[in-house]
Amino acid sequence: MSVWKWSAPVMGAFGLAFAVSSFAADYVPPSMAVSRINSYRGYSELTKAAGSMDIDQYTYNMTTWQIANGGFYKAMADKYKSAYSGGQKSEWRAKDGSDLGTIDNNATIQEMRLLAVRYKETTNNNYKVAFKTSFNKAVNFLLTMQRSKGGLPQVWPKRGNYSDQVTLNDNAMIRAMVTMMDIANKTSPFDSDIIDDATRAKMQGAMDKAIDYLLKAQIVNNGNLTVWCAQHDTSSLAPVGARAYELPSKSGNESMGVVWFLMNWPEQTEAIQKAVKGAIAWYKKNRLKDKAFSKTAGVVDKAGSSLWFRFYEVNSDDYFFCDRDGASTKTQDFMKISEERRTGYQWAGDYGSAILSTEAAYLEALEKATGTYVEPPPPAAMCGIDTCKTYIDGVNFVDIKGAKETTNTGFVGEGYANVDNETGSYVTYGVTAAKAGEYDLTIRFANGGSGARGYDIYVGDVLVVQGVSMGSTGGWTTWETQTIKVPLEKGYSELKFVSSSKDGMANIDYVGWMSADLYTGEKDIGGTTVIGTRAVQAVPANAAARYYVDFGSRDNAAGVYLKKANGKVFKVNGKR
Repeated sequence: MSVWKWSAPVMGAFGLAFAVSSFAADYVPPSMAVSRINSYRGYSELTKAAGSMDIDQYTYNMTTWQIANGGFYKAMADKYKSAYSGGQKSEWRAKDGSDLGTIDNNATIQEMRLLAVRYKETTNNNYKVAFKTSFNKAVNFLLTMQRSKGGLPQVWPKRGNYSDQVTLNDNAMIRAMVTMMDIANKTSPFDSDIIDDATRAKMQGAMDKAIDYLLKAQIVNNGNLTVWCAQHDTSSLAPVGARAYELPSKSGNESMGVVWFLMNWPEQTEAIQKAVKGAIAWYKKNRLKDKAFSKTAGVVDKAGSSLWFRFYEVNSDDYFFCDRDGASTKTQDFMKISEERRTGYQWAGDYGSAILSTEAAYLEALEKATGTYVEPPPPAAMCGIDTCKTYIDGVNFVDIKGAKETTNTGFVGEGYANVDNETGSYVTYGVTAAKAGEYDLTIRFANGGSGARGYDIYVGDVLVVQGVSMGSTGGWTTWETQTIKVPLEKGYSELKFVSSSKDGMANIDYVGWMSADLYTGEKDIGGTTVIGTRAVQAVPANAAARYYVDFGSRDNAAGVYLKKANGKVFKVNGKR
């Protein structure tokens, strides 16, 4: 995310001073939030449809399909292979019968991005003029469709149904806001003269109004900020329904995009911080741990998974489902709605894990921006409620099919082990046991995936622990521990953790223990040190500084051998 470049404080239409801040440094949003917003900047649907044809010709064809009001209709990528030759340009009609433009399903927004890219790159002046003209018509479409309170509807002009309301469904408004922000901020590909400064200033004002709308539309329960509905009224800002089975509600799904956008906004005003923190608190409160959703069975048990519902009551956190007959069919019993609706709609999912895993990074970013951040002391390696007597840092492995990493914060020591995302990937650690026995090993790990990741443990080539797993922790910066009993022989052993899941294992921060009889790496524990199946005898107390080798055999093969780099083997000594 580039730094906001306004040269002076800009007051929004509702008095929000977005460019005024007490921050001592630039706010840098969490990497996860940046990544999620970047996903709203795509236009690959168009480039994939263009395929091998000349991309400038394809883009020019696209401009001929533009509706007179500046918008585009959705799912038009294949039609852009040919220029418009007559007929309707949109399947939706306005009240007066004219073509409707929309921002649904990334329509208009992705066309604007492709136009801006090709305007910068084409060498054909005729195309350049056409692309600039089309782009500015689309800009005017966004500015014109924006409602007086700041929200963006799904369509323009008015269609006469729910699509005239402010639309967060499928991230329609958020996708548009990301593009509007990039235009106002001259973020590539909008860093050319495709738009003049006066129009950029209008876009800045439109962004003020849009953010103000989101902040005021956030649903409040018992004085607490929660989340948003998929649609809000353009004037009253109240949650409203859409299709018959999409009733006014709090939406676990559509609210995600709003949170990601607000986390990315460069001026973290008090109002924005409260909105983000309120939404995070709501996702925490309504998380169902170790649950997943099946379109045939509803809520099911799934270790390591987290679940939120699509719809919650506006005034409570009671979830619900609904059939095509509307409010009269509202129920919490999933099996009471028709099979067609059960299997034909997304009613629940892991909507909040990524947001919860980003909370710590967001709070840290705020503290750094205000100059109040204090580097925390390094965390201790914990084995249960006690500090481990000994532990191996995850990066101090003997061997790995993967890599050392420090990308995700919260680890102990110098980093963590990240094995490859495939069955059979592994990481190996060396330990020495003073005596044979079962040892309790505590493994600290992070699993930001939606499900548990299985693994087995080998000592050398011997499978000693089978069928264990590391559950989802809700994020790659959220660490948890598990304790596994592992049998070890006396002496040095290599513990090999092997993935049994196609996505590999969780990231391993450390392996720790409380036993005083277990050491890291190779250690001389006295007595007999095993070398293969033979032994090196320790020096007797009354002997000179000598070691004796018992070959255990008197045949011609007994002895000590040296192997050279070229593969040749030489016998040093031994009895014949």
